[in-house]
Amino acid sequence: MTMTATPPSAPQRWQRASGVQLLGLVNGSGLNHSTYLVRRADGQVVQLTELLHSIVREAARPLPSDELARRVSSNFGRELDVEGLTLLAKSKLEPLGLLERPGKSPAAPPPSAAPLLALTVKATVLRANHVERIASVLSKLYAPPVVVLACLALIALDARLFLGTDVVGALASVLLTPALLLLLFALVTVGGLVHEVGHAAACRYGGGTPGVIGVGLYLVFPAFFTDVTDSYRLSRAGRIRTDLGGLYFHLWWVLCAGGAYLLTGSPLFLLLVIATQLQMAQQLPPTIRLDGYFVLSDLAGIPDLFARVAPVLRSLIPGRPTDPRVRELRPTARRIVTAWVLAVVPFLAGVLAWLAVSLPAILTETATAGVTHMSRLSVALALGQPFDAAMSILAMALLALPAVGSLLIIARLTASIIRVAAGRMAPPVVRYKPRHATTPGLFRLGYHF
Repeated sequence: MTMTATPPSAPQRWQRASGVQLLGLVNGSGLNHSTYLVRRADGQVVQLTELLHSIVREAARPLPSDELARRVSSNFGRELDVEGLTLLAKSKLEPLGLLERPGKSPAAPPPSAAPLLALTVKATVLRANHVERIASVLSKLYAPPVVVLACLALIALDARLFLGTDVVGALASVLLTPALLLLLFALVTVGGLVHEVGHAAACRYGGGTPGVIGVGLYLVFPAFFTDVTDSYRLSRAGRIRTDLGGLYFHLWWVLCAGGAYLLTGSPLFLLLVIATQLQMAQQLPPTIRLDGYFVLSDLAGIPDLFARVAPVLRSLIPGRPTDPRVRELRPTARRIVTAWVLAVVPFLAGVLAWLAVSLPAILTETATAGVTHMSRLSVALALGQPFDAAMSILAMALLALPAVGSLLIIARLTASIIRVAAGRMAPPVVRYKPRHATTPGLFRLGYHF
């Protein structure tokens, strides 16, 4: 009987997934090992160890496993055999959508990050090429002498307005004039866009390339955002400048509104000055994903602080070993993150308790006011008064948003607390950095492996 030899199977081949971009080393990282960033074609940013990054970098074109392992070993400086390469490729890089086998369709779409209290339902307002051109021009405002002069001008403006204005009278005048109230809302919204341009211009000044400016939902509230993922490549100072860029451009918006008030005496511009500065103050506490949160995140060198809440809490339990996601932090970063967790967890728990206690009253008052505005809407439609009808619809929408938002906050925070208590908080990522302003900005999403 003739035996037919089985031909040897072709070696497995790997290549970098289509659209994957290498963003490079993370500067000023709070981790005790080097980390690198790559961006998938869907915009998701993934944070990788040096070894995993080396595999993705060397797989620029299809390579057999043995050749790819040889190249990675040569450049990485340590031996990686074919078995180890195959394990890493199949268990980590292929599921993340970073490596693929030529001719083989992925078994499932790669996962995306879903950070706590992040934006959803996003749409583009300004495309990346338009943002780049605008940011290039306006980045000159970050020259140090210009920054100093702008800050001194704000101090002088506030002193002038504090000493010689009737804020209560201005407030009453605007609130009693529906057209002025709508115009104030429109100007505050434009100020939100100015805030996002500030993030983009700061990123450009530091040498990064900003992406799109868009709009999304923060819980149920409309919010702007700016994609400044590329700022991860900047120094810590460059990233913090990008974090504060929205507040700096809001400062310029205040100066413009203040100048208009001094020229015209219009109460509308006075209220715009006050409302914008209240928004700026709202950005600073690092308890939720607003500008202050990202400043603290970049000071610590940890992209997603919320991902560290569960590991830190578990590590603080007496008798339990330190969680690996805490051990990997540098000492300074560990102290910053631990202090932040000890502050933010009681704060969020307090917010949750307050909302739970207050929600019945909020819903009752909202329903009562909603019925009143519905009656006014019916009257306005019957009498053919479109402006009054529009104002009633707007009032009902503004009433509904806080109630729905409160329900969502309770649901999300409760789910997060349950996951923390059960020790099942997912080990995320970097993020698509959203900076939340009145309307927010800044996206960086990602996974940490």
